[in-house]
Amino acid sequence: MRKIKLSPSIFAADLGELKNQIKELEDSQTELLHVDVMDGHFVERMAFGADHIKALKSMTDIPLDVHLMIEHPEVHIDSIADAGADIITIHQESTARVLSCLHKIRNRGIKAGIVLSPGTPEETIKYLLDDVDMILLMSVNPGEGGQHFLSSTVKKIKNVRAMIGDRNIDIEVDGSIDQKTIKPCYEAGANVFVSGGYLFKNIKENTEALRKAVRG
Repeated sequence: MRKIKLSPSIFAADLGELKNQIKELEDSQTELLHVDVMDGHFVERMAFGADHIKALKSMTDIPLDVHLMIEHPEVHIDSIADAGADIITIHQESTARVLSCLHKIRNRGIKAGIVLSPGTPEETIKYLLDDVDMILLMSVNPGEGGQHFLSSTVKKIKNVRAMIGDRNIDIEVDGSIDQKTIKPCYEAGANVFVSGGYLFKNIKENTEALRKAVRG
């Protein structure tokens, strides 16, 4: 099994305590920092943009895992790349130019990923497997708060892991990840985990709880 990577969602951070919380994440040796970019169209909420990513990049050496929940991501890839993203993931449902977007991201020397919302079948990304570094599976509907983990995600993870074969592709899961939901996702084949509200309640304690849950 792959080594797990935690990707705390900055959307759940206390912006008034952001520098302190990032320091806690660094001290806890979290591998990634998840940044949701939302446009108010693809999802109802609006959050973050290139300027925010640039500011985060100046505050930490933690690689920035940028999740574009926006329509027509092709318009914004360059500005997000210029701002300092280390990984850019785009939704399968967000554009008719998915493959060209992935090529554009990789041509910038940045890891590229594809995202599937809960209702999007995994078979729709078979043709992309040689063009991605990460597959992000949403275990809740994107951009909506107060949701429960969708248990059907576990089977989807297994299917995606089987599709990947021996390719070097990370599987990331985003949505209601806590000490109870992380283990079945890991056992199914995921290795990167986005956690927001749960992790930021107590960064040090809950980071360790997530790692311990996987170790069993």
